[in-house]
Amino acid sequence: AVERRDPGPTRCRADLSGLATNTRYPYRASGKLFFKIGTDSYVCSASLIKRGVVVTAAHCVAAFGQNKYYTNFQFIPGYRNGVAPYGIWSGTPRVLSSYLNGTDPCSTAGIVCKNDVAILRLTAKSGAYPGTSTGWYGYGWNGYGFTSESLTHITQIGYPVCLDNGKFMERNDSHGFKSTANANNTIIGSLMCGGSSGGPWLVNFGVRPSLTDTTAGSAPGDNRVVGVTSWGYISSAVKQQGASPFLSTNIVPLVNWACTTVPAACS
Repeated sequence: AVERRDPGPTRCRADLSGLATNTRYPYRASGKLFFKIGTDSYVCSASLIKRGVVVTAAHCVAAFGQNKYYTNFQFIPGYRNGVAPYGIWSGTPRVLSSYLNGTDPCSTAGIVCKNDVAILRLTAKSGAYPGTSTGWYGYGWNGYGFTSESLTHITQIGYPVCLDNGKFMERNDSHGFKSTANANNTIIGSLMCGGSSGGPWLVNFGVRPSLTDTTAGSAPGDNRVVGVTSWGYISSAVKQQGASPFLSTNIVPLVNWACTTVPAACS
């Protein structure tokens, strides 16, 4: 991977002036993901893109090239300092077979890949899913929100352990670009680190404004996830992370699987 330094990212706790935003949309559609590899516990980040469907990184749910899923998934939307305001939700993971069997195209094997994307189809509780209370994000693919020069602006949400010990939701805003040298991954400047993996990369984040004498452009959808945090540099001096692009060949069939097998999770 080629090291580049982005001079323009901004990062901060999602809370505003001491007010917790984790229970306000669109923040509350993001959350923290807990899981186990063997008997050891790990954390990632994730977000709702349907009423009962969560998107995260493939490496947060499965071992690359080992045909093996991890276990004991617990998604907590709006997580804040140990509190689960919308409950704790288990789910069934799904990644592309190319990631499971290790044939996925990668510029760095198993790390910087084309399809480091996964979903969790959550298990309903008394017929209910968390998205009813939290809302959920839309999602875009095949360059949604990017210019013809493969540039965009990204809002990144996550729970990195190097910021506030992973106790609070963090937000980062940065210029993003497609790197052909890195499996066409999107690259942004970011201070986030381990624990942020799987957190959403969104375009048009926030509350949709009313328009007067202007248009919303060619990608007007608000709160659209176009990738999830996939990797970063081992060196803490390089403030940069990458994300596999959302494509019609990864996010679309994954969501279709969830919605076909359990339609109620998507209705």
